[in-house]
Amino acid sequence: MIETAASIDHNAPLITDEDRAAVDRVLRSGWIAPGPERRRFEADLTGHFGGGAAVATTSGTLALFLSMVGLDLPEGASVAVPTYSCVALLDAVRLAGCHPLVVDVDPDDLTMSPQSLADVSRRFGPVDAAIVVHTYGATAPLPDLRQHSARLVEDCCQSFGTNGPYGQHGNFGEIAVSSLYATKVITGATGGFCWTADPDAAARMHRYTEAGFRSRRWPRLVLTLSDVHAALARSQLARLDGVRARRAWIADQFLSACPARLAPIGLPDAERVVYRFVLRCADEAERERLHRHFRQRRIDASRLIQGEALLHRELGLDPRGFPSAEAAVTRTLSLPLHPSMSDDAVRRICDALAALPS
Repeated sequence: MIETAASIDHNAPLITDEDRAAVDRVLRSGWIAPGPERRRFEADLTGHFGGGAAVATTSGTLALFLSMVGLDLPEGASVAVPTYSCVALLDAVRLAGCHPLVVDVDPDDLTMSPQSLADVSRRFGPVDAAIVVHTYGATAPLPDLRQHSARLVEDCCQSFGTNGPYGQHGNFGEIAVSSLYATKVITGATGGFCWTADPDAAARMHRYTEAGFRSRRWPRLVLTLSDVHAALARSQLARLDGVRARRAWIADQFLSACPARLAPIGLPDAERVVYRFVLRCADEAERERLHRHFRQRRIDASRLIQGEALLHRELGLDPRGFPSAEAAVTRTLSLPLHPSMSDDAVRRICDALAALPS
């Protein structure tokens, strides 16, 4: 078991005997570089999305970069990103030679705010593309965001496998991206991928990953996922339904024990991959009290994104322009939720929740 009796980790991968056998099979084959297993993984992803084409790459950041390549954005194109998200979004946009426009988030589910995106569009002109994160598994308001951005990239690194109100996450935008990092819904230990229904975008992304490709505009990067990592990711993808069910069951147990005043961000439902169970505290003082409460019980509760990591602060922008994100970083606390948790760990967290004042 990943976690110990002494401590319940906030994150941990679930590695099964099937995963080990898949990796061992590739190691014994003598071919561990990018090759047939990577292509099989891309084919499996295509099947998952119901067609189109997938490109497996070496990280989520580079998958985001490849999405910019796939969209064929001109140098200096404006790309909107939510401020409450990973700095990888900024890195990818800049690497592609595009200009990031930082947008505030919705106060309820922390996905990109359509109103904030509209405000950015009015101030800076038409938005060429937006990278939309389905934060903690919640479905972003894709049709509303579409009204203010020419193209959408769906970042599914926290929601891969979710069927939302607009269909399967990743199918609405021009390109879907996800990470295969160790803490994601499925993992290849490292890696990432893009998926698109647009054959031209797929061709641009595939061409960039070819060994002989050269570009005057973009740096030459090693982007192709190895067969070892692809084997692990394929094995994990094959049991995605089980992972989703386990996450949903754990979230249901937590929800039944959670005081109503701390109702988590983005309530779980049957079709959603519950990536995080994030408590919504009244203020920072309460958040710190709860953090101590769980830590005293050897439960690794996490404050998640800290204020200095918000993307508008990375760019030196006025925090007053991003009130929802600024509030979120002082009031949110995430509990461990991952499929490798034992039933006993789930019970311990439920007991800790039940011990909180209502």
